[in-house]
Amino acid sequence: MKFDIREMRRQKKKNLEERLAFIRKYAAWVKKTPNKIWSAQHSRFMDS
Repeated sequence: MKFDIREMRRQKKKNLEERLAFIRKYAAWVKKTPNKIWSAQHSRFMDS
């Protein structure tokens, strides 16, 4: 199996950008959403 290091680096960078975008979006949602709503949703996620 042959690996293209440039392609792997590109994928790694894309993955990081997607993760950071998700974190920013989720943080913005948590800031604007009442604690009762987001904590219940977070609890369901953690329990699953």
